[in-house]
Amino acid sequence: MPDKHVYFSIGATLGSGIAMLIGKNRHKLQQTNALIKYAWQINKHWFLYFPLIIVICGLWGLIPDILHALDILDKETTRSVYFNVFFMHSWLEQIEDTHYALDRFLNIAGQVLLFFICIGIMLTYVHFIKQAIKRNK
Repeated sequence: MPDKHVYFSIGATLGSGIAMLIGKNRHKLQQTNALIKYAWQINKHWFLYFPLIIVICGLWGLIPDILHALDILDKETTRSVYFNVFFMHSWLEQIEDTHYALDRFLNIAGQVLLFFICIGIMLTYVHFIKQAIKRNK
């Protein structure tokens, strides 16, 4: 069975992609999308909160494990086909029960993905800080 960070990292990677798309198009979206326009009206620097998108997408992948841990659903139910909507949860669980090497690979890949996401977020904030310093000189 893969470690929980594998599912979180899959979701966080998807969330990073979504955040990048929103970030690259945020000025255009502020004019056309009501939700983003509303966020801009509340806080002009709303995009600084983009890691929340990453966390929310990451938590999506943990929902089956949360349901199982809280004894809301049993393990057999969370391994059913319907739970593949949570980043292939049941499919990965079944494959990795029989393939130890794949389980180990995915666990390492999940750690690497989370490492690069963290570095990417840090570098993005460094970039924002450099831009703010240039504007205020």
